[in-house]
This record gives sequence, structure tokens and C-alpha cells, in this order.
Amino acid sequence: MGDTAHLNKNSIGLPALVFFVVAAASPLTGLVGGMPIAILEGNGGGVPGIYILSGVVLLLFSIGFITMSRHVKNSGAFYAYISAGLGNNLGISGLGIAILAYVSIQIAIAAIFGLFTQILFHDYFNIDLPWWLYTLVMLVIVCLLGIERVEIGGKVLGVLMIIELAIALIISFITAYLQAQTASLDFTPFSLGVVFHGNVGIALVFAVAGFIGFEATAIYSEECRNPERNIPLATILAVVIITAFFAFCSWGLIQAYGVKDVQAAVAKSPELFVFNLAQAALGKWSVLAINILLITSLFAATQSFHNNITRYFYYISRDGLFWKRLAVLHATKGTPYFSSICQTITMMVIIAILVVTKQNPLTAIFTWGSAITTMSILLLQTLVSVAVILYFKNRKDLNIAQWKVFYAPLLSAIIMAVFIGIVVVNLDILSGVHSKFIFLIPLFVFGTAVGGFIYSLIIKRLKPNIYNNLDQIINEA
Repeated sequence: MGDTAHLNKNSIGLPALVFFVVAAASPLTGLVGGMPIAILEGNGGGVPGIYILSGVVLLLFSIGFITMSRHVKNSGAFYAYISAGLGNNLGISGLGIAILAYVSIQIAIAAIFGLFTQILFHDYFNIDLPWWLYTLVMLVIVCLLGIERVEIGGKVLGVLMIIELAIALIISFITAYLQAQTASLDFTPFSLGVVFHGNVGIALVFAVAGFIGFEATAIYSEECRNPERNIPLATILAVVIITAFFAFCSWGLIQAYGVKDVQAAVAKSPELFVFNLAQAALGKWSVLAINILLITSLFAATQSFHNNITRYFYYISRDGLFWKRLAVLHATKGTPYFSSICQTITMMVIIAILVVTKQNPLTAIFTWGSAITTMSILLLQTLVSVAVILYFKNRKDLNIAQWKVFYAPLLSAIIMAVFIGIVVVNLDILSGVHSKFIFLIPLFVFGTAVGGFIYSLIIKRLKPNIYNNLDQIINEA
């Protein structure tokens, strides 16, 4: 057992930091699962342009986010930034939303990891085991890696991410190359007339959902080497890499059918769209390769979100807002090992409850978890953007350009708020669930925000010293 002072400083370099956040976005999963639905239900062949537009929007958000990270040097990220700008009550409310978001997406990803692994072993090895068994084994491995020195996890995620990105880029390149042999390449997916055709709102939300996790760079600021340089740079690099990946891959794959016919092609079998193009480009072996890489991609994403959650609990426990034991660090590895173990046990209990209640891993667990996370992250990004404006409002002495601390965050807040409205109106399409209960999701998300606010009032009443010291803790961590 160790102390609760600080995580292992200077243990993460820029590459590992980028690997962590890009792995959380699970690009291959977004390409195979999200991109075809964005084409089908969104703006068709204009999806590549939508990914670029989404990247621009998130870079806009990143301007205020990065500026805040340079002045509020606390690894609590969303929680710390919202507290600094909007006060401790809303900060703790935001903390509740952040935990809900990351727990929901980890459960969702862990469930479909189990499902895809079950299908793979059944189809190729004739081994028939329940999906949840694979999920539980994976959670144990994730926990063990989470306890190890953080740089070890970064190396594992780095290897998996590079392979994952490589095969998707190769398939897209070959698809475009084959098209170029018989006809000219089509760049109209980036033209305004095609991009802003169809249901642009749906396409935008699907695209933005593909970036979830990039904002986690600030969570590692205490463990990162040269955080003043690497946190902002990693944030920008993550957005640029994810944007370029989705824009190029979707453009390359669309070449096989053309802008006019791609929507009809996807409609025939959305879940097999990428697999069919992979087989045409590289042969049958690529289908197995993508299946395996999907599984490793989901593993990498689960690992990344596990790290995020354990660090959130470490920070808030160290600040006195939660069970102090969760802030204990491993004596030699310098990682929040007890938080990692408790988080894993919690995930296993939730998975067990979902299994006992016979929830489908894809149509129930993954769809609900993804919808909850998307709405939660958009709400957090809205709150952070507003917090940036208010935090720097009375700090004119810092001489920071207004476009960084007012105009960019204001525009970001407006856009994110519009996205939340689009999510609420189109929950059935975004989640794939056509049920009257799906509209309980906004109540759940906003209910969590209210619950966090109430919890902050309880802390203020029962632990006034801790509550009153939060401002100092947040700014001096």
C-alpha cells in the first residue's frame, strides 16, 4: 500500500498520451458501426465532409479547453474546469455526469467485446461460451494493466491502435485505388452541396460521437511529462488524427459506390458494409482480421476508459469528496490500484445484473450506454465552454486573446447545446432502439446532474471545511 499524495509523475510522454485518448475513441468501431449509420440516416455521401466539420467544431471547443488547462492545473479535467468557472456545486454536478458517461461507455464497450469475441470463437473455433464470460475475463486483464505502471498500458494501447488504424487505412486506400483504375476519383463528398444534403444533424452527432474520449488528455496532466506543452499538443493531435482517419476512410470506402448510390448500398446491410468492401479489397482473410482488430479495439477502448474512471475517483477521493481509500496509490507502481480494483468489481456487478435481467449486449446494453455517454459528454462540453468564459471574465490581467476565452467558447457552447437538442429529438435513430422508454435517457442524464448538485449541498453541510477548501485544492493540485 502506498500514499495518496501524487500519481507517478513524468511517466507518460506525448505518444502514450495520444494513444490513450485515440484508443478511447475506438476508431475502427466507429468506422464499422457508426459511419454506415451516419451515411444511411444522415447525409449519405457527404459524411466525409461531416467528419471534417466535426473535427473543426471539436478544435473550437479545444481552444477554451486547452487555455483552461494552462491556468487550472488540476487533473480533475471536466470536474475541475467546471468548478473553477461555475462554482463547486456545478463542478460536482459535472463530476457526476462525467462518471456516468465513462461508466456507461465502458459497460457498453465491454458488452459488445464479449459478444464479438463469442461470435468469433463460435464461427472459427466452434467454441460456444456465453458472451459475458469473455467480458469478465477481459475486465480482469484490464484491471491488471490498470494497476501496472501507466506507461506499460500506453505501449500496449499504442501497438493495438497502430494496427487498427493501419488496416482501415489500407482497405480505404485500395478501395479508392481500384476505383481510380476504371474512373476518376470523386471528391464531391467534400463539396458543400453534398455535405449539407439530407439529415445533417444526425450525421454530425454520429460523427462527434466518434471522437468521445479525446478530451481525457487533461486527466493525465499529473502523470504527464511537460504537461504545459504535451496536454494541449496531445489534445490537438488526437482531434486531427481522428478527423483525418474518419474523413479519409469514409471517402475511400464511398468511392466503391459513388455519392449517388452509397446510401442504397449501405441500406442493404449496414452492419456488413465495411466487411464487404474489405473482402473486395484484400480478400476473405481481411474479414477475419477486422473481426480480431475490432475485438482488440474494444479492449483498448475499455482499458482507456478504465484508466479515466479510476483517476477520476482517485482525484475526488483525494479531494475528500468520496471514500478516501480510493486515493491510495500502489507503493511501487504509483497507480491508483485500489480504485482500479473497486472499479472492476463494480463493472462486474453491473454486468452480472444485466445478464440476470437478460439484457441483449448489442440492442440493449451497447445502444443505451452509447446514447447516455454521447448526451453526457455533449452536456459536459457545453458546461466547460461556459465555465471558460466566466473563469476568464474577471482575469483581464492575464492578457489572453478574447477569441480564446470568449468567442471560441461561446460558439462552442451554442453548437454543443444544439447537438444536445438533436440527440434528444432523434434518440431512437441514434440509439437504434425504437421504444417509448428510450426518452428516459435525457431524464437519467439530467437527473444525474441534479443528483451531483444535491450531493455538493450535502458535502457543503456535512463537510464544510472540505467544501470551502475545494477552490484552493482545484487550483493548487
